[in-house]
Amino acid sequence: MLNLLTAERIKLIRSKKLLIVLSILSILPIIQAVNSKMMVGYGTELIQAKDTVINGATGILMMEKNGLTVLLTMCAFIGFFIGEEFQNGTIRNALSLGRSRIHYYLSKLLMVSLLAFVGVVVLTALGMICFSIVLGFGEVSEINNYGWYALKTFMTLYLLILANVSIYVMISFITKNSAISLVWSFLYTIGTGFGAGIFLETEHFKHVTFWFTESFLFYSDFASPIDVAKYSDMILVSFITIVLSSIIGILVFKRADIK
Repeated sequence: MLNLLTAERIKLIRSKKLLIVLSILSILPIIQAVNSKMMVGYGTELIQAKDTVINGATGILMMEKNGLTVLLTMCAFIGFFIGEEFQNGTIRNALSLGRSRIHYYLSKLLMVSLLAFVGVVVLTALGMICFSIVLGFGEVSEINNYGWYALKTFMTLYLLILANVSIYVMISFITKNSAISLVWSFLYTIGTGFGAGIFLETEHFKHVTFWFTESFLFYSDFASPIDVAKYSDMILVSFITIVLSSIIGILVFKRADIK
């Protein structure tokens, strides 16, 4: 397992895709901070519930503000990172050496999870710094203990992102092709992100909406005490999604014929 992780780390560091992902997540907060400053300069009043990030303190919500962009970026990266292993046949090198398929799957999942963590740390940190510079640090309304709130919010948002990352990994191992993986991952993202919201319009099935992690990400206000109280539900659904997707992915991969 350690040898696999070392090999995956080397591949990741040498990959140009890594630089593209980090560049996207680094440029976003800078552009958005400048844009928000210009809006204020033109007389627009930023509203947290609408604009999500309005100062340095609410910069902790950069993952929520850019949730769809982060997911699509990771979706594309994972599709190529894993799909190319099958298409180029390099996966056979590891498996021919007697490496466990479970270990191989988990090594991929761990590496993309680490990349997602580094990416959202960069996104959040730059967001807080940039918005503090242009709009001041400020505060989060109705939040007293900011330090504890920021830690809980960051970890909850990361778990929501990670749950979707685990789905993308599962899809990539099932499809074994970059292009097909991208299509299905994109459809999953759009379908569960916006399609699940249809349940909100019904009386008896509205609760089904929040069995999808993207529903929390897209339809919750992480600066509202009411939604902050739902963090435990978000964490539970995220863990269930990660465990189930990993089990399904591993079972399918173990039975797959690698040509």
